[in-house]
Amino acid sequence: MKLFHLSDLHLGKRVYAFSMLSDQRYVLEQVCALAERHQPDGILLSGDLYDKPIPPVEAVQLLDEFLTSMQQMGIAVYAISGNHDSAGRVDFGSRILQQQNLHICGAFDGKLYHVSKEDAFGEIHFYLLPFLKPATVSAFREGGESLTYAEAVKWALETVDIDTTKRNVLLAHQFVTWKGTAEESDSETKTLGGVDEMDASLFFDFDYVALGHLHSPQRIGRDTIRYGGSPLKYSFSELRQKKGVTLVEIQEKGNVTTEFLPLEPLHPLREIKGTLADLLEAAEEAGGSEDYVRAILTDEGAVYDPVGRLRVYYPNLMTLEMAQRGESQRDLSLEMDQEQLSGPALFAGFFEKQNDREMDVAQKALVEKIWQDLGGVEE
Repeated sequence: MKLFHLSDLHLGKRVYAFSMLSDQRYVLEQVCALAERHQPDGILLSGDLYDKPIPPVEAVQLLDEFLTSMQQMGIAVYAISGNHDSAGRVDFGSRILQQQNLHICGAFDGKLYHVSKEDAFGEIHFYLLPFLKPATVSAFREGGESLTYAEAVKWALETVDIDTTKRNVLLAHQFVTWKGTAEESDSETKTLGGVDEMDASLFFDFDYVALGHLHSPQRIGRDTIRYGGSPLKYSFSELRQKKGVTLVEIQEKGNVTTEFLPLEPLHPLREIKGTLADLLEAAEEAGGSEDYVRAILTDEGAVYDPVGRLRVYYPNLMTLEMAQRGESQRDLSLEMDQEQLSGPALFAGFFEKQNDREMDVAQKALVEKIWQDLGGVEE
């Protein structure tokens, strides 16, 4: 059986205020083209389908188009929710979709979701474990002490009898490491103290483990326990990562091979560094670029309108930093339009980064009232 392993689509994501939707559409079209070429039997989507619990309409439409393309090609879909998703929203319609060979598990209901298929080598079992917190498991346990993330996942895995003589595939979206080691990036949500970390040995009973959460494609402990990685670079800390689809081929028990199929971005991420004069001269010679750019200026003193002058050649300049300062300082004008730089808007952005969700209507109204009571004046 051939499978595509993909994760962390983060549909609807914005990077430095730049919408990634056109880039995401571009890369998903490549996945469809690869599917036509390699003819996989199924695709494993290991969580973070969306970037926000309440995704924009365009992101929902894009996922709908992608899943429809898979269905039209006769490719089974196995998908779980990640920590960025709303489990309940991802679950909507899942029972109906099972009839179309789309198996989507958004919320854990007290028992590990399981579906069986047949191929030339017999039965193959797929287990779908959406992103799990200890509190989620506590709702299904009778009393007892609180669990760690690792203990919660172990408990969930033990809710079904897994026949290890058969071939078993697991989808999971957790912070899995091998003896405390894994390659991370800045665009991933981190938990203070690494309390959500668990070791890959927890999954050794499975023939292939399709992980989501970390954005770098990588093996964890074994070749058959892998992060699919995000299909696009969502942070400059991912600059040197190779993005793609993992092609998994499962034959008889114990015979699993993987192949990395690269994906090309619509707008590559690029970092440029030097004085403003040198960067402008090089850009003029090259004729500019629509790449997503991070510029680091090494000028000794102040320079006039570096953002505007660089954007003549680099319209997708995402961030500009001054190398000579003790700490790199991002120009806020690159992250949001000037009309968004009010106190409430800045606080809303801070709230979203801290809580991984937007403020609700009541919270926004309260912040606006406090702002008005203070005079609504920027310091």
